[in-house]
Amino acid sequence: GSGRLSAATHGLAFMTKAPNMASTDFSDDDGFGGVRPPRPAYSPRDLMRNALVFSASFAILEGCISATIIISHEVVEHHLASSVSAVLYLFFALGTLVAPALVRRAGVKRSLVASMLMYAVYTAAYMAPSPTVLYPAGALGGLAGALLWTAQGAYYTTSAVEYSKAKGRASV
Repeated sequence: GSGRLSAATHGLAFMTKAPNMASTDFSDDDGFGGVRPPRPAYSPRDLMRNALVFSASFAILEGCISATIIISHEVVEHHLASSVSAVLYLFFALGTLVAPALVRRAGVKRSLVASMLMYAVYTAAYMAPSPTVLYPAGALGGLAGALLWTAQGAYYTTSAVEYSKAKGRASV
């Protein structure tokens, strides 16, 4: 390859396996641990529709998590709800250290699905609200958030690059 990183792949360079980022050409690499398999070309309209559906789904999911955090103070004692939220945010912060490697290993789609399922466990934990259920669920929810935000960033970046290519514009 040219030995240069485009602006689009530069944003994903921290998630690749390449030891020397400056001299790596990622033109055939999906940036997440493997070469892309051949796939049909998507129209700009299809790509835009997918991005809009994904955006709406992501917003609804995050709204549900925010609602769970807010409503938790009505479901359990204030101290327990605050402590579980602290665990959630602690594990979110710690999870950001490992999320890029997990997304690279599992792939973007699997990471998105796994994080959504993990978030479902977190919200369901309030149906049996006890400290022994809520603290581990809060930790799982925090890791889910770190994984989800990392994977969605990769999805949006890839979508933008593919949209640009589909529109016939030079890669960014």
